[in-house]
Amino acid sequence: MKATKQQLINEIKLLERKYEMLVWYARKSEQQIATIEGVRIAADEVTRDYPEEVASLNSPLFGNWQHGFNSGMLAGTRFVLDALDAGIEEAYEIFPDLNS
Repeated sequence: MKATKQQLINEIKLLERKYEMLVWYARKSEQQIATIEGVRIAADEVTRDYPEEVASLNSPLFGNWQHGFNSGMLAGTRFVLDALDAGIEEAYEIFPDLNS
């Protein structure tokens, strides 16, 4: 079955949210997660929703690679959504948008 444009946009938005949360998680220190209740709650949610990705982020062997991959995916999904919403020129002007 062929997806509609809106179905594709919805799927891209889900991926954007996933990678936004993973990039957010990677930017938090262990101290922030341990001492700030709101950060701890959100970090627990990310860990619950994306256990394999969080394990990879916390790996001394793969953590940097995983964070780079997540950041690239976040930038890519935002580029596509911005291009569809505001046009390709506007998307290039704000690319890569990694604010989270």
